Amino acid sequence: MIDYFYDYIRNIILFLVFMSFIQVILPNNKYRSYINLVFGMILIFIMIKPIDSILNGINNVDSLNIFNNQDFEINSNIDSEKYKDIQNQMVKNAFQDNIKVQIESILKNEYVIKKINLELYENKYEEINIDKIYLTLNKFNKNIYIKPFNEDKNIENLEKKEINDIKKLISDFYNMPSENIFITIA
Repeated sequence: MIDYFYDYIRNIILFLVFMSFIQVILPNNKYRSYINLVFGMILIFIMIKPIDSILNGINNVDSLNIFNNQDFEINSNIDSEKYKDIQNQMVKNAFQDNIKVQIESILKNEYVIKKINLELYENKYEEINIDKIYLTLNKFNKNIYIKPFNEDKNIENLEKKEINDIKKLISDFYNMPSENIFITIA
């Protein structure tokens, strides 16, 4: 069937090339319009030929083998649950990608998300919601700082405050408790 279609298109293109060649050779005279009329009719016949052969081959509607019985058997055997699971997984992946982009915009180029994991759940309306967020972040412009021994508690307090600030931003944005957000700054 596809070969027939390619032959059909090839015949039309070859005729158009031949017609163009003849028009270039012909002088500009009063017979040119008649020749163009004849070429136009031939082109119409070339284009109608496949439709005519299809219509002449049809004796009744049953002879139109557009649909095969096998097509219906294959389609009826499709495992809809399998495709539903695949579709749900694709939606969850897209949802996770959107969350990552949103969190990156919340962090305003101060941090780079190294790893993100989401625990999702579906409510009774089959809507996907975020249960927990696990983030591993790197500071965007992380300076190397060698700390003295006595500053350990101050730096730990600053990191805890920084993590709590990030948790608050994310929890406010997604309207979820900050206890469900786990952040590690590497």
